[in-house]
Amino acid sequence: MQVMAHHSGSVNNQSLRAKAETLRKSGQFEEAAAEYAQIWPDGDTWTGWGYAYCLRKLGRLQEALEVAREVYRLKSDFRYGKAIYAWILYDLYIRHAETPNQTLLKAADAIVSLTNDEQAYEATSAFVITVLGMAKLWAAYPRDLRVLEWLDKLDVDRLSIDPGKGTDQRGQERELASRKEQYYSLRTHSLERLERWQECLEAATRALTNCGALHHDNDVWFARRVALAKQRLGHPEEAVTELERLVERKQTGFLHTDVAAAAWDAGDKDRTFKHALQSLRAEQDIGFKLEAARLMAEVLWQRGDAEDARDHIRLCVAVRAEKGWKPADDLSSLASKWEVNGKQEDAATLLQRLRPLWDRWTEEISPRMSGVVTRILPNGHAGFIRGDNNVDFYFDSREWKERKSKPAVGNRVTFGTKAGFDRKRQRPTTVACEVRAASGQLSRVPR
Repeated sequence: MQVMAHHSGSVNNQSLRAKAETLRKSGQFEEAAAEYAQIWPDGDTWTGWGYAYCLRKLGRLQEALEVAREVYRLKSDFRYGKAIYAWILYDLYIRHAETPNQTLLKAADAIVSLTNDEQAYEATSAFVITVLGMAKLWAAYPRDLRVLEWLDKLDVDRLSIDPGKGTDQRGQERELASRKEQYYSLRTHSLERLERWQECLEAATRALTNCGALHHDNDVWFARRVALAKQRLGHPEEAVTELERLVERKQTGFLHTDVAAAAWDAGDKDRTFKHALQSLRAEQDIGFKLEAARLMAEVLWQRGDAEDARDHIRLCVAVRAEKGWKPADDLSSLASKWEVNGKQEDAATLLQRLRPLWDRWTEEISPRMSGVVTRILPNGHAGFIRGDNNVDFYFDSREWKERKSKPAVGNRVTFGTKAGFDRKRQRPTTVACEVRAASGQLSRVPR
């Protein structure tokens, strides 16, 4: 930050201040702070600002706060004094906060009061980062309106689309979401949870066009919220189409559940069955897949598979009870309507009975194929299978289901298939899954 200093006081003070400023500008904050300490408080706001600046750089935040408060008392409209005061409050109370409390809220209000001016949206101001930080804290509380109350303090059109910089777990530099992207991520997530679907649709649509390059799969999450909003607003067929495109790119259980729910609303029972099944067979804990189990039960009941439908409702009830969740009205209604009687079994027993069914249904939808492993990539995390139909299929090593061996070139295998997404070519594809050795035999690589 470039500033023009105003010098006052004795010749000796001016000499000490000049020395302190030189040390500060050269990044020698320990030495500069020692010089400032000899003359502060001298009634000069620039001395106090410089001293507080150095103390903040040294992490001596409580000392810095006292100096910044005194500078503010001396001249409440001193822009640099207000800025350093706000940043010190941010470092002390906001930067590492995990839950809201009265002290934190008081500090955040003070920062907003100090910084909500013509410089508020510049990178040197603590205004935007504080507001986003508070919204993020409230976002941990489902359906909390204070997320939107904080975001409403911002003018979204003035937020930067420039990505931030950070380091990943391996210490490599990576781009981070811009402030505008963070704003839309928090806003659309909150609107989704509040079921304010028209606002969610409008905000997510703007996010996809106004944020520039997106990060952390936000292109998927914004598009998902657009589709969910369309479903809730009476256009489930559009939602199914859009969600299926997303699930090709990102194979997760909850996205399959989203497709199943939209398909059910659209009256497409086959798609509901297919995607509910894929969700149930995903690796996530069963607690995240209870809606898929309920939808599966609905389809099975309509197909006349009454006992299998009841078992899926029993599973939902058992999991909720074991996790200490309150009973769900829709499940209680179905259990009563379908006469789900008898002693309630535990979730593990029900899963043991249902998983073979899910496997059999999956093979009926997508019969297993045979082929040979033709290539293992250098990192060992993936490879390719040449199917007996002479088509090559990519597979992730996590899809190798043999515990006592690793995939190797020449292994003859059986495998299922599922939708995938080729990120390099940016197009949907079909990949191998559930790869198993065929009777432990090896085969030569076809040429």
